[in-house]
Amino acid sequence: MTAAVVALVERCAAGELSPAIALLRVLMVCGDAAAARAELEGLAARREAGGSVAQASAAMQALLGANSAGGELVLRILEHERRLEGQEVDDELARCAAMFDHSLRDSPEASVALYSLGSPALLAAATAEVVALLDALRVLAPERRVLEIGCGIGRFQAALAGRVRHITGVDLAPGMIAEAGRRCAGLPNVTLLQSSGRDLAAFTAADFDLVLAIDSLPYVHRAGMALLETHFREVARVLRPAGDFVVLNLTYRGDLARDREDARRLAARSGLDVLRNGSRDLAVWDGATFHLRKPA
Repeated sequence: MTAAVVALVERCAAGELSPAIALLRVLMVCGDAAAARAELEGLAARREAGGSVAQASAAMQALLGANSAGGELVLRILEHERRLEGQEVDDELARCAAMFDHSLRDSPEASVALYSLGSPALLAAATAEVVALLDALRVLAPERRVLEIGCGIGRFQAALAGRVRHITGVDLAPGMIAEAGRRCAGLPNVTLLQSSGRDLAAFTAADFDLVLAIDSLPYVHRAGMALLETHFREVARVLRPAGDFVVLNLTYRGDLARDREDARRLAARSGLDVLRNGSRDLAVWDGATFHLRKPA
């Protein structure tokens, strides 16, 4: 029995990780869907029936059983990412665009959320949870103009178009923009643009009331802290007074304390106030919430 798998299932049993996130990490540890299934079955057999760990293991097994092809899909996407990381690419942003467009061909859903295992239903649940969080933060309103950095397949444009005046999505991957266009066809208040990923130069000052960065800034961070600082300055520039900046995940380095320090520092340099600094508000997905606001 792999100690790392045991630890992940125990975290799921304790409510620290959802079954979907825990299963994704077990797949990453095992590197094979069949091996992951065997690990979970073995762990369940070692525990008393009805125990919280056995229940968590059973929930993860059920998820994998219902999405058996999704487990192998996720592993293929991860392997392609590893191959790209081993290549010499001058521009980290170009590597990122190639990675996302390749993943898109395997599965639009998994390309933006590996924990969905390619399931439209699982991705819809995660999307609805994020929209509920935005409601709780009180950043949505019919008169607001919204920008999303790294819009991917356009799931939040489709989800929010009926809730706001206008929503713009930018992404550096051309395939993502094309897929988002298909999903948002017929929505007159949605604009989709391919961007360089380096700035928000396509927009003038005070264009937006709300800027969203939902699991996109970790890829900016991979390209360098200087580029992340540029994005914070650019967001402050394009926000109207009293406008909001909501970030879900600042980096992928696995150190929330450092992320919180960086969020405070980046906000201060950009003239933004920090209202929520790395809180854990989601159940389906483990993204950390950063809510900043431009002073009125």
